[in-house]
Amino acid sequence: MTDNLYRWRPDLNAVTAHELRLARFALGLLFSDKRVRERLEDRDFLRALWDLTGTLLPTRFRAELYAQAADTDEDDEDDKDLSDLIRKLEAELERPLPEPDENEHLFSSRGPLRKFYRGLPRRMLKQLDQADDNRCISPVASLLSQSLGLDATAERILEYLDLRDTSSAFDELVNEGRINRHVRGDVRHCVATMLRIDERALRRSVQKSAPLRQLGLLDYRRNHPDVEDLLKPSDLLSDLFEAEPQDEAALLARLVEPAPAGDWTPAAFPHLRERALEVQETLAAAARSGVAGVNALFHGPPGTGKTELARALVATSGLTAYQVASTEDNRDGQEGGLDRDGRLSAYLVAQRLLAKRRDAVLIFDEVEDVVTQQDSLFALLGGAGPTGEQKGWMNRILEENPVPAIWISNQTRGMDPAFQRRFLLPVAFVTPPRSVRLQMAERHLGDLGLPPALLDDLAADDKLAPATLGAARRLLDLRPDAPKETTVRRNIAAMRHLLHGAPAPRRRESATDFDVAYLNLAGGIAPSALVRALEREGSARLCFYGPPGTGKTAFAEVLAEALDRELIARQASDLISPYVGETEQNLARLFVSIDPERSVLFLDEVDSFLADRRQAQRPWERTQVNELLQQMERFPGIFIAATNLMSGLDAAALRRFDFKLHFRVLKPEQRLGLFAREALGDAHAVVPSNLASHLERLESLTPGDFANVKRQQRLLGERLEPEAFLRRLMAECRLKETGMRETA
Repeated sequence: MTDNLYRWRPDLNAVTAHELRLARFALGLLFSDKRVRERLEDRDFLRALWDLTGTLLPTRFRAELYAQAADTDEDDEDDKDLSDLIRKLEAELERPLPEPDENEHLFSSRGPLRKFYRGLPRRMLKQLDQADDNRCISPVASLLSQSLGLDATAERILEYLDLRDTSSAFDELVNEGRINRHVRGDVRHCVATMLRIDERALRRSVQKSAPLRQLGLLDYRRNHPDVEDLLKPSDLLSDLFEAEPQDEAALLARLVEPAPAGDWTPAAFPHLRERALEVQETLAAAARSGVAGVNALFHGPPGTGKTELARALVATSGLTAYQVASTEDNRDGQEGGLDRDGRLSAYLVAQRLLAKRRDAVLIFDEVEDVVTQQDSLFALLGGAGPTGEQKGWMNRILEENPVPAIWISNQTRGMDPAFQRRFLLPVAFVTPPRSVRLQMAERHLGDLGLPPALLDDLAADDKLAPATLGAARRLLDLRPDAPKETTVRRNIAAMRHLLHGAPAPRRRESATDFDVAYLNLAGGIAPSALVRALEREGSARLCFYGPPGTGKTAFAEVLAEALDRELIARQASDLISPYVGETEQNLARLFVSIDPERSVLFLDEVDSFLADRRQAQRPWERTQVNELLQQMERFPGIFIAATNLMSGLDAAALRRFDFKLHFRVLKPEQRLGLFAREALGDAHAVVPSNLASHLERLESLTPGDFANVKRQQRLLGERLEPEAFLRRLMAECRLKETGMRETA
C-alpha cells in the first residue's frame, strides 16, 4: 500500500456537510485515545468507521483496498464453495441470487483496513477540520440554540446527540468506542476531541448550572466510563429530535399548548373573590412589566375548580395562557405524552421561549404527578432529602422565571418548606360553599328542565365535583331521549360510588323537629351565648360528648345554621383506613379541604382517633392522635368533635378544646314536654298523671328515643295512642339498659 493512499479525495467541497461532519467526528474519536484505536480489532467498530469515512477517500485508493482484500487467501475455499452453491440454486430456481459480500475481507483480521487506519496520520483529521465550515448541520440543534440563546459548545453537543439519533453508523461507532477505564476525565477528553471542541468548554457546558442541564435537555452521566454513556439526550430532547420542529412556533407547540377557554368566570368563585382578584392583578402586572419570579400555587382537593379559575383569571386579564401537557396527553398520534421529568423540562424551555412576550402566563397542572417521583428532577418536593445544590436549583426555578406561572396541585404534603415559601401567591382551594355548588349544578344541568329539588340535592353533596356533573351532561347529550332526572341520578350515583364508595352522601333525617329547649347541657352554657361567641370569634374547638340520642349532631346543625355556615359532617368510618399512614393522610386532607370561613367541620365518633396515647400498643395509634391534634390546632375555623365515650380520651386532646359540652339525658320536665308535643300533639298539653309517673321513671330517655318511636309510627302508617307511644319509649329505654349491662 502506497503512502499516497493517505489523502482525501480532491473534491471534498462536493461532499455533503452531513458526511463531512460525521467523518470528522469519527476520526476525532479515533485519535482521542490510544485505547479507542485498540478498538480497530473489533469488526463492528471498524465497519462503522469505514462507513463514515470511506466515501471521502479517492475512488482509485478505495479500489486498491478492495483489491488487497480480494488477494487475501483467508476462507478462499469457503468462498469457492459458496459460489458453486449459488450457481446451483440459480439453476434450480431459474432466477439470480445476490452475490456474497465481496468487501467482507476488508474487515477481517488479515484485511488491509486495520493497517490503513492504524497508519492514518493526524494531518488528515486537520484537513477535515479545515474543510468543515463548522455550521450546525442539525436543524433541531440549530433551532434550539437560536431560540434559547445557547453558545457554540452547547449547540455542538445537541448536534452530536441528534447525529447519534439519525446515523446508525455513527451511533454504532460511539457505542463500540469504549475505553473501559473508570476515569471520567479521560472520557470527557475523548468526547471533546471527537466533537472538535475545547475540553474546558465541554466541562462548562455539562455543569448543573449550564443551560443544557438547567433546562433538562441533557442527561450527563459523569460516573460512566464509556463514551457512549457520558452524554445522553433527555426524553424531552429525544421527543424534539423525532418531531423535527421547523420554527420557534412549532418548537413551542411541542412543549406547551394554549389553554382551552374556560367554562367559568372569576365570578363563579365568590368564596375566593378577594384572593382571586389579587392573583389576577399581580399576574397581569408581572407579565406586562417582565418582573421575574412571580408564581401562584393553587392547591386543594380535586374538583374544587383550581384549573378553571386559573384559566378564568388569565383570560380576564387579557393574557394568553399556555399549559404544560399532562403525562398522559397524546401528541400527534404518539403513544403518550411527556413523562414527569419531560414535563418539567418542557416548562423550563417554554419559560425561555416566552420570555420575550409580555402577554403570557404558564399553567403547570397536576404538579403532584411530578413531585411524587423520588428520582425525578422534582425529588425535592417529594421529600427525598435534596442536597443544598439541588435546593438552590429548585428555588431558582421560582425566583428567576421571566414568565409568571400558576402551579396547580391537589396536595402540598411533603413539599419542601423552602420551595413553598417562594410562591408569591399561594391560594388554598377548599370545598366550595353550597351556594357555589348550586351554581355549578345549574351551569351544567340547569337548561334541561330538571326539578329544582334535584339540583338542590346535588348542591348538598359536598363531595360532588364539577367533572361528575359534566359527565352526567355528556351522557344526556348522547342519549337525548332518555328520562333526564332518572339518568342524572343514576349516573351521578354510579360515579359517586366509584369515587367515594357510596352512591349518595349520608343524610340525617330526623323524625322529630329539633328544639334547643329539649337539650340538657351541663355547665350552664346557654346555646344562644355559644352562638354569639362563635359568631364574634369565628373560630373555636368544641367537644360534644354524652349518650347517643342526646342531640349532639342536631345541635351542630343548629349552630351552623345560626352562623350562616354549611355543616360538613364526617364519620370516623369515612377516614379510617386499614393501611398504615393513610388514616393520617385522610385527616389532613379533610381539614385542608374545608373553607374555614363558610363551613363548620363536624367529626363524629372522634374517640376513634383520640384514644389515650399512654394506652397505645402500636405506633400508628399514637400518630393518629398526633395528626388530629395538629390539624385541630392549625384549623382557623370552627371544629366540633363528638363522642359517646368521653372516658379514655387523650388528656392532651381534651385540653385543646375551648368548650367541652356534656349532653345529658332529658330532665323530667323535658320528658313531659317532649311527650306532650310528640304523643299528644301539643307541647303545652297536660300529660295524664298515670303516663307522667311512668315518664318520670324513664331516667335514660333522650330526644333520640322519641325520634325512633316517631319513625316506627311512620312505618306502621298509623298514629300511636299515647299509651302505645309510652310503651315503645319504655322498650327503647330497656334496650339501652340491657346493652349497657352486657357491655359492663
